[in-house]
Amino acid sequence: MRAVLPSLFIALVSVVSSQSVFACVCGGEPGKRSEKQIKLAIAREFNEAASVFSGEVVALDTFAVKFKLITMWKGDAFEEFSISTGTKKISEDSYRSSSCDYNFKVGEKYLVYARATDDHQLVAQSCTRTKVLSSGEADIPELDILNPGAYHAPPVPPVSRVESFSVLLKSNKRLCRGPGYDEVSAPRNT
Repeated sequence: MRAVLPSLFIALVSVVSSQSVFACVCGGEPGKRSEKQIKLAIAREFNEAASVFSGEVVALDTFAVKFKLITMWKGDAFEEFSISTGTKKISEDSYRSSSCDYNFKVGEKYLVYARATDDHQLVAQSCTRTKVLSSGEADIPELDILNPGAYHAPPVPPVSRVESFSVLLKSNKRLCRGPGYDEVSAPRNT
């Protein structure tokens, strides 16, 4: 009986672990690469991708990631656009996703090398050069060489301190009420 229990346990673990659970395995050479190798890797990813861009994630759900565009090196430029998360609905209450699909977070900025799927959707995968933008800044000069005419979204003009203070005062009139102030929250000339 004692010999049967360990064998039964091993058989049970083998059956349970044989279910399709795989981690994403990326090819490539780990370790330090020369500048030339990095430039070649960027060019290869650029050529294999359907879209290459940087953007901030403004919305995310099970099926789509919505970006506010910063720069579009390859693909159609829109102020905001969405790509697939890679998750597919396969039945009423069943979904399929891959550990190779890139996991985005709302509010983060990314450099994305998106591939086209068989059903013509764009998806980012973790085995590409897709990464948080601050980690991908080394790619940007090379991408600018690969497409010198890349679309850059117009920068948002900075708000001056005077404008910020004015907005604060108008939104909180109680802050400046009292002797010497009128309703617009500016000092009266007396």
